[in-house]
Parts: sequence; C-alpha cells; structure tokens
Amino acid sequence: MSLIAIYFASQDGQAAKVAAFIGEQIEQTGPCVTVSDLNAGTPSDITLDRADVVVVVAAIRYGRHLKPAERFLSYHEAALSQKKLVLISVNLTARKPEKRSIERSIYLQKWVARYPTLSPVLVRAVAGRLDYPRYSRFDRFMIRLIMSITKGPTDPTSTIEFTDWDEVGELASEIAAI
Repeated sequence: MSLIAIYFASQDGQAAKVAAFIGEQIEQTGPCVTVSDLNAGTPSDITLDRADVVVVVAAIRYGRHLKPAERFLSYHEAALSQKKLVLISVNLTARKPEKRSIERSIYLQKWVARYPTLSPVLVRAVAGRLDYPRYSRFDRFMIRLIMSITKGPTDPTSTIEFTDWDEVGELASEIAAI
C-alpha cells in the first residue's frame, strides 16, 4: 500500500486544517496517510524514507513561507529530490482564483526557485482565512496594509474564510492519483 506523508507549517491554524482535510480525503481513497506538524519539531526520517509521495503545506506570513517548512525542505532536499513532491502554499493572495497556479503566483515561483534540486510534481496555492480579531495589533495593522494594497477586505472586525473546500477536495484527489 502506498504512503503519502503530509507535512505542514501553520501560523494561525488554516494550513493545519488544509493538511488535515487533504489527509482525510486521500485516506478515503485507499492510500495510507500521515500528517505531521513541522512546528512540533523534526519529523521522523522513517516516515519520509517510506513515503511514496511527500506533500508540504505551508502558510505564508509577510511574503515568506513559514520557517519550519523552509527548514524541512532545506534539510531534506536530497531525499525530497528523489520523491514525488507536492508543494501547497496557503495564503490570502490565493483568494483570487488566478493566483492559485505557479504560472500566476509569485509566491509559488519563488518557493520552487529556492530549491533548484527539487522537481515538484504538483504546486498549488490554496486561499487561506482572514481573521483580524485574532491577530496581534501589529499583525492586524500589517495585514490590513497588505490587504489595502491588494484591494482586499480591511475591516478590522472581519473574519473571512476564503478557502474553497471543494477545490481542496479536488486537490486531494489529484494527490491521491499521483
């Protein structure tokens, strides 16, 4: 039976929800799935070694993917270059459907370019969740500024789920078929 190992780095919980949802959807189709939180420390090399497909789900904060995901990709770059690799970026820019593909997402382009030895079989952006009330004062200010520039919602009392769960389900089906 094939093993799909999903690793995630989440700041506010949305990337964790996306990773868990993808794992649940894939498991229903037959493959064995593990889901590991990169914020919790170094994941097991045994799981990585046994995995047929490796999925990395990472949130973006201030234009960069979270450090635990970057460290994981850097540290395991040699092993990952031999695996079927899927990269999923969870960000608010992907609230615009045209920003979900590598061809139109600068975040995805930079992420892939940072690891020239990796050849992901699938790279996609998933829209995240905007939750102004939950953010610190500084984060709320910065995210409102970014949203203002990108013509997004700036009401500091807003909580908006931009994630299209049907689309994430389709993404899970694509991953299961790899």
